[in-house]
Amino acid sequence: SVIAFGQSRALLVWSRIIYPDGASIVIDNMPASDVAGYAGLSDKVDFHTFRLLKGVVLSTLLGVGTELSFGDSESDIVAALRESAQTAANQAGQKIVQRNLDIQPTIRIRPGWPLRVIVHKDLVLRPVMAKEARL
Repeated sequence: SVIAFGQSRALLVWSRIIYPDGASIVIDNMPASDVAGYAGLSDKVDFHTFRLLKGVVLSTLLGVGTELSFGDSESDIVAALRESAQTAANQAGQKIVQRNLDIQPTIRIRPGWPLRVIVHKDLVLRPVMAKEARL
């Protein structure tokens, strides 16, 4: 599934109900909601901020490194080399940052997280009998 940057809720749908005896009923992708009734579930979200900051720092270091490497001499050749190196470092830094921005957030829903199933059609359920009653 596609998760957008900044998204903090995971869409969850149910396709069938499985009875304790193994039989099942199809429920056609009914959505899950949290206990307050909002669609989707929200728990732990990793936006990969550290990776993004690491890319920004690396991009900055590339730019500063090219500026410092040529010193203050301003001959035409040195100026051209510096501008070319700065342009290349800037482009590389932008690609690093963009690659880190393209990483989708990771939404983790812990086991046992409370949820509800939103039922939007009539369901005909058969009675479930205890094992003792079936014997």
